[in-house]
Amino acid sequence: MSSPSLQAPALERFYLSAAPNPIAFIDESMRQPAVAGEDRVGQEVSFYQMAAVIFSSARLDSVRERLVDVAGGTYWHTNRKFRGSDVDRGDIVEMIEAVTEESVWNVIAVKMPMAGDARRDIARARALCLDRLVRNLTSGTGDEAVRGIVADNNRDQKLNSVDEQVVDKLRRSGAIHSDVAFAHGRMGSEPLLWSADVMSWAVQRNLARDDTRFIEPTLREGKLTMVNAVDGKPLKMKHPLGASAFTRGPSSQGPGLSGSPGHDVASPSMIPARFWVDNGALFAPGQSAGRDLQRQIRALGEAARRAIGR
Repeated sequence: MSSPSLQAPALERFYLSAAPNPIAFIDESMRQPAVAGEDRVGQEVSFYQMAAVIFSSARLDSVRERLVDVAGGTYWHTNRKFRGSDVDRGDIVEMIEAVTEESVWNVIAVKMPMAGDARRDIARARALCLDRLVRNLTSGTGDEAVRGIVADNNRDQKLNSVDEQVVDKLRRSGAIHSDVAFAHGRMGSEPLLWSADVMSWAVQRNLARDDTRFIEPTLREGKLTMVNAVDGKPLKMKHPLGASAFTRGPSSQGPGLSGSPGHDVASPSMIPARFWVDNGALFAPGQSAGRDLQRQIRALGEAARRAIGR
């Protein structure tokens, strides 16, 4: 029997059919460009990203109830928490700590920069990030491989339909295993989706504001892989105020990049963050962290073009 906080019978059946394989939960976030087109020097870095948090099938019920305990109820939205009190912001850190401890792994696919703010540009970026994320998540074999994916339901049902088309195309083409199942859920009825919401928000805060305080627990534990949505290459998030600290990717039994060294994440924050998170510090919009990632993406593209021209 599932935990009492799950209010979605369809998802309960979904988890049973996917067992014993891990389940991935997905949510999105973005920063749109100040003007349409490419970012320019002095403007904020624009991006679209999708975050996936992977949990063991056997731990879903206990993790769900732990997240509800952190939230103090059956409602959570990270952005609204951030706009609240210092204690509310401390809850974000506690939620990140819980997700980091309980998760098998976390993967972010990022499209940077955004082409523009038109609806079709966002839809294209979403489809691209989902394609790359699903390929990465499900690349393993055996009982340790992700075979069930639950994405946060979008208010725009056309986008939800496109999500399903993306995954179906990957299955039909043989790019992913034919057993990979995909569903949408709502954060109000499945608290495990909060994990992707808070993880995506924390990474966005790092990229857009050079602020590692919230994502620091995940960086410290080395449970984060960043990939370029265009080509699937790993990216390194360097914090502007400290030396880069590199971690290993997932183990050979887990999803994704099979333990190759030198992946991913920034160095831990220098600011202790628990319940007094802000510490009086102010953060200017997107400078070093996001722009460094953007430079890496451009360099990867130039290297690929040179290789083709040989």
